Amino acid sequence: MAYRLQVDESLSDGVRRIAHEIVAEALELLDEPGTDDVEDAVHEVRKNCKKLRGLVRLVRPAMGEAYQEANATFRDAARELSSIRDAHALLATFDDLVAAHTSQVSGGAVTGVRAGLAQRAQAASARVTDDDKRIVRARALLLDGREQINRWPLSDDVDVIAAGVEKTYKRGRRGWRDNIFDPTDEKLHEWRKRVKYTWYHLRLLRDAAPSVLKPLVGRFHDLSDVLGDDHDLAVLTAQLHDDPAAFGGDAEVRRALELITACRADLQQRARSLGSRLYVEPREAFSGRLASYWTTWREHGDELVAGEIADLTPPDDDLDERSVRELYAIARQLDLDGRSSMDRDDLIASIRAAGWTEP
Repeated sequence: MAYRLQVDESLSDGVRRIAHEIVAEALELLDEPGTDDVEDAVHEVRKNCKKLRGLVRLVRPAMGEAYQEANATFRDAARELSSIRDAHALLATFDDLVAAHTSQVSGGAVTGVRAGLAQRAQAASARVTDDDKRIVRARALLLDGREQINRWPLSDDVDVIAAGVEKTYKRGRRGWRDNIFDPTDEKLHEWRKRVKYTWYHLRLLRDAAPSVLKPLVGRFHDLSDVLGDDHDLAVLTAQLHDDPAAFGGDAEVRRALELITACRADLQQRARSLGSRLYVEPREAFSGRLASYWTTWREHGDELVAGEIADLTPPDDDLDERSVRELYAIARQLDLDGRSSMDRDDLIASIRAAGWTEP
């Protein structure tokens, strides 16, 4: 299921189609999550809820009060599942941290920290049952959200896209500026949310100008990831401070915090560096550009790949793979003049010009 609008559908039809597809997938995951992979199912459902919130933000200017209802419904569905997933996310981030700093870890083990995180992750999964109230409530919210979709007051006006993109990009740009000189855990987390919503918008509009937007999608994803890991490390820091005994004691916690502090400084510097490139455009220029891509796409169809003839249409024969001896043999069969003085490239070109086809 592609999270992308299509050229042969109106904006309103595309938004409703995508919303229905995402909700259907989330409900299917919640119907039979499975004990062994419940955290993966929950993770996917939460991602779906975030996609839905990104979707309605794109068309927020047309939705009016319906936006608040839809956003709250999908936000609350994701929140119901957060306690199931969060412990696993912290464990995965800690494992990545240790793997990236093995030389520093060798000076003193942090196995107690990992054991504490693993225990919490296992406990989070063990508490999940077939009739888990959190899953039941999340499913009910998604069903409510599905009922809302066909009532959304949408528009096909390109100005809706421009305004929706601009609002989120503006907040992301402000978040980048706020974190240049005075980053805080709260401000970094808020910035990450705005970055992620712009990433969703770019994914939705990607096919309007794939040669430009596909790389941009990737860079906004990178920025979201680096800020996401920083947030996980901030949460982990708070947990280590709150209960050192649960994570191997003061010595191990101190070593882990040293790793975390250094890593967070690096992640934040990378985020500011990439953010300074992604948020270089004024909000009106960025949103206007994306709206123009949409209009051009609707008027002229899909973007066609461009480049040299050789790149656009590779040869349909195997002459480029043949040896020089084989090429001379073919040239003799064709009785090509001057073949004895031809180099490899001339042989291939002359054979093709003679209209040769493989027997």
